[in-house]
Amino acid sequence: MGKKVKEKRKKPLGFSMVGVLLLCWLLPLMLIASSMLYFVSAMLGRQIEKAVTSSMDNAVKISEIRLADILAASRNASYMTNIKDSYKAYQKSMSERELHSGVSFFLDQQYKYDVSMSCCMVFFLENPERLFYYTYNNYGDNNRRNSDGRVAFFRNNVQDEVLRMGETLDTDTRLLFFQGHLYMVRNLMDSFKPYAMLVIELNPGDIFDSLDSVWGAEHYQVYVDGMPILEQKLGAEVDLDDDRYDSVMANSVYNDEEGLTYKVIRWEKQELVLAIKVNNTGLLDDLYMLRYVFFLVVVFMIPLAAIVFWFFHAKVSRPVGGLVKASKKIMGGEYGYQNESKVDSREFAYLNRTFNAMSLELKYQFERIYKEELELKDAQILALQSQINPHFLNNTLEIINWEARMNGDDKVSSMIEALGTMLSATMNREQRRFVTLAEELSYVDAYLHIISRRFGSRFKVYRDIDKSLLHLEVPILIIQPIVENAVEHGVEAHREGMVAIRIYADWDKMVIEIKNNGGMDSKDKEKVDFLLSGGKQDSKAGHVSLGIQNVNRRIRIIYGSECGLTIQSDEENCTVSRIVVKMQHDSNKSQ
Repeated sequence: MGKKVKEKRKKPLGFSMVGVLLLCWLLPLMLIASSMLYFVSAMLGRQIEKAVTSSMDNAVKISEIRLADILAASRNASYMTNIKDSYKAYQKSMSERELHSGVSFFLDQQYKYDVSMSCCMVFFLENPERLFYYTYNNYGDNNRRNSDGRVAFFRNNVQDEVLRMGETLDTDTRLLFFQGHLYMVRNLMDSFKPYAMLVIELNPGDIFDSLDSVWGAEHYQVYVDGMPILEQKLGAEVDLDDDRYDSVMANSVYNDEEGLTYKVIRWEKQELVLAIKVNNTGLLDDLYMLRYVFFLVVVFMIPLAAIVFWFFHAKVSRPVGGLVKASKKIMGGEYGYQNESKVDSREFAYLNRTFNAMSLELKYQFERIYKEELELKDAQILALQSQINPHFLNNTLEIINWEARMNGDDKVSSMIEALGTMLSATMNREQRRFVTLAEELSYVDAYLHIISRRFGSRFKVYRDIDKSLLHLEVPILIIQPIVENAVEHGVEAHREGMVAIRIYADWDKMVIEIKNNGGMDSKDKEKVDFLLSGGKQDSKAGHVSLGIQNVNRRIRIIYGSECGLTIQSDEENCTVSRIVVKMQHDSNKSQ
């Protein structure tokens, strides 16, 4: 009664946990939750910076790809010989019509359908005013009238500047920005000397329109040689010194004070600055306040974590640890181990009491089952050993009688001696379950002696036995029945044959192979598989079949499923019976 009263006074674990959670978690978490709203805003600011810079990098990559495509297209005018061939043909025929036809066809084919180009112009240095050809893009607002106006603007205002640039340009390609127009300029070379110039007026809006997809972008601008090439107004000054140039060459840089994101890309021998105005209003105002709130949250969490840690250690971890320790003891074989850990909660007191009761019950059940299994194995082994069929003894006596009638030599004596050995093994008056391998082979030799007298020179026996194994113990009468099966199915059917016995060690196992020259057909294999799988034989089954089943069952009872008997055909169509037993066992088994 006293123990029950004490257990009732112990507080339930759930009640204690609820009390601690109310006092140590609920009230602080209400404060933490209101503070985390601001903390999330600060995290959002960092996420905005990450989103802006990563989307900026992706958008710039798209623009770089487009510029690279335009550069590759411009190189076609040099690498493909259409323009050069047309010009050489013109130098021979002086036919401007053929020159116009050849050059215009090439320009239309290469540049007319690229939306990144407004128009493409080629003029020959021999006569840049007269030998001037162009094509224009058909998409959007770039119709023929606007393109003609662009060509006229170029010829009146830009062509002279391009000619001066071409004198030092060599084989390079260069961007030229002039009064709101962006051009890509390159020389067309023949034998390392320029003979013409290719000028492509670019459409920056199509090349850099991917910058519109940058997160939070309001405006963007692209600078070539420090000059803005777009009509948009950035709303802030872009000032990049040498140090900042180096930093933005690798990755985009977000400046929350200016509200700008920068990226510098290198194109041929020029550098382009891409800048985006980002709307970051309201993000900076809360930054310092949120840092202070975060500091307060950390201060509150330290004592809270200490209290929760102490509670779970005292109320949960320590009692559970005692149960875990007791479980390991039982797993280690200490059945009946009692957990003496002191606990303060009713639940863990009940668990300890139940655990100790189950441990005692487990010990009792284990000992009872173990004794029953030993008794069952002994009964099964003795029952299997008693299955001795007198058929063989009758046949043997008939042979001895026949030999005795035919002659009076020592053969009768030897056969009677062999029969005595067989009778001694089968009777087993001392009820031994194990004998040495040497003794077991003596029974086999006695049997083979009798068989050899019966068949004479028509029967051959071969032995390959590891003599170092002869002292080891094996279950009694596991080899002779298998040898008898080999003789009956390999020799009896043909009235002649051979039996080969091979015994060797395989790691911790002993392997006993009995081979005969009688093959197995499909019915024989089916019968063998049935016997070895434990199939039940009817009362008409032969003693040899019972012997096979007897040997396999006894070995598996003693050593387990990893050992036993197998019967298979080899490559020579001979039948090989293989017995596998363990080389080590309890020495008491032989008693």
